[in-house]
Amino acid sequence: MSSVPVCAIQYHPDAYRADRPRIKGRHSAGAGFLTGMFQHGRADQLVSVTAQDEHAAEFTEMARERDQKNRAVKRLVSMRQAEPSVEALMIAGPSFDAFVWERRAGDQRAYSLCGVTHTLSSDRIIASLANYLLLPLQPWDALVCTSQVARDVVTRTMQNYADYLGRRGGAGIEPTLKLPVIPLGVDGSRYVKDEPARQMLREHIGAAEEDLVVLFLGRFTFHAKAHPVPMYLAAERAAKRMPGRKVHLVMVGQAPNDRIMAIYREGAEQFAKTAAVHFIDGQDDALVHASWQGADVFLSLSDNIQETFGLTPIEAMAAGLPAVVSDWDGYKDTIIDGETGFRVPTTTPAAGDGFEQAFRYQTGQDNYDRFIGRASMMTSCDLDAAADALVRLAEDPELRARMGDAGRARARTHYDWSVIIRSYEDLWLELRDIRAEAPEVAPRQSNETASPFYPDPFDIFAPHPSFVLGPDTIVTVDGDAPEADFQTILAYEFCTFSQELMLPRKQTAALLRRLSERGLVTVGEIEQWIDGRGSPALHRTLPWLAKFGLIKLSEQ
Repeated sequence: MSSVPVCAIQYHPDAYRADRPRIKGRHSAGAGFLTGMFQHGRADQLVSVTAQDEHAAEFTEMARERDQKNRAVKRLVSMRQAEPSVEALMIAGPSFDAFVWERRAGDQRAYSLCGVTHTLSSDRIIASLANYLLLPLQPWDALVCTSQVARDVVTRTMQNYADYLGRRGGAGIEPTLKLPVIPLGVDGSRYVKDEPARQMLREHIGAAEEDLVVLFLGRFTFHAKAHPVPMYLAAERAAKRMPGRKVHLVMVGQAPNDRIMAIYREGAEQFAKTAAVHFIDGQDDALVHASWQGADVFLSLSDNIQETFGLTPIEAMAAGLPAVVSDWDGYKDTIIDGETGFRVPTTTPAAGDGFEQAFRYQTGQDNYDRFIGRASMMTSCDLDAAADALVRLAEDPELRARMGDAGRARARTHYDWSVIIRSYEDLWLELRDIRAEAPEVAPRQSNETASPFYPDPFDIFAPHPSFVLGPDTIVTVDGDAPEADFQTILAYEFCTFSQELMLPRKQTAALLRRLSERGLVTVGEIEQWIDGRGSPALHRTLPWLAKFGLIKLSEQ
């Protein structure tokens, strides 16, 4: 057994490709993770799981480009094809439903399932998390939570549903999978100091060396990322308090449409009259790189429940920028207040105050965007605290440098993908040990299907027929030439479309020949002819033969 488990990747480009317009955080996170696996993973092979040939080819191409070890790259259509060396399946999200039921069709100890959190606020994801209580998830499975806050949200979501189930059925159910906290990562080599790029940005926006350049980088979606007006106001308040120093707020990103982009620009004109606000296209790679290099401070007042980690603050640390961020979601983990930057206090209403919002989303009066947007509108950041932090950093270059250096060191020791991938490998080793010892949850019974949502039709619909085939069912030939009639039936596709579930054709022809010789037998006797035991393929074939008049079936 390998010292490092092989973890297959459930591959789809939507989860692992960041070279796309309107890129989202999960795209960047997935692309970073996969590149990290290729570059820093220690397993002796790379494995994709995908039903699409073109997706398998993409995975193989990326592996060959990025894997300096030139390891073997294998493709599985399903984990049911996996060799014992493949001990885990990595899923690019928190939804286990399809994967856990597929595994239950075989040996549930064969491998571990490992998912990861991204957004946790949609009804679809909340339903998936709640469903953990009912799924055959095992103690050797894990949902990686990218922050402590994400873990708390997952736990609270499951507990809410557990409370309901307890009141509904009187039984307590506890989740069985592990919830480790492993953050997202960053490739620090992309953010090494680049003085020409720094000068390029500052010349592009007209910033003098003594000016304060404040950077925000992210999607321009005020309802789903970070409302821009609080950042405009914080920059404006800081600018007014420093009349001898120009403040530039550089907004890097893309809006979903021209209307939203216009709203962002109009807001900047209205709320930032002293501070200068500049907009840079997030798809201009050269200017994005220059923005990381040319800024003095990173600012992100995230106020949205759809985010659980936040990549940009660790990118800021990797770039050596002190960060002024809201005390919110994963920012609580990444930015050490007073050491790598400042966290700005945030406030929301209390539990119970959001009932109307939840009900509007539940009943379709509000879509998902409005649901999270309303929550954002009711979340505040301390603007004076944000302005104070910007002023302090502007007026104290030594503090700025000290925080920047501390951020670089923290990004290198805590968030570099080499560190993160090692944490995943340690997790997979731990899951291997648990798989060997822990009791199995909901073992599958011998006649049970993998999922109760996909029942055996001959079980759940057993009341339909007059009688059910059994060992004592009598079988007789129907007609004078069953073998010839069999060949006639085989000529018609609409009579044979389930042949892959029947006995092989040669074996069926031999069976008809033997039936013609014997005249009358029971199903139990035929089972002895076939393999000495009950055969599902035989049991499916006999009614099919009777359906087309080749044999007769009757009760004893």
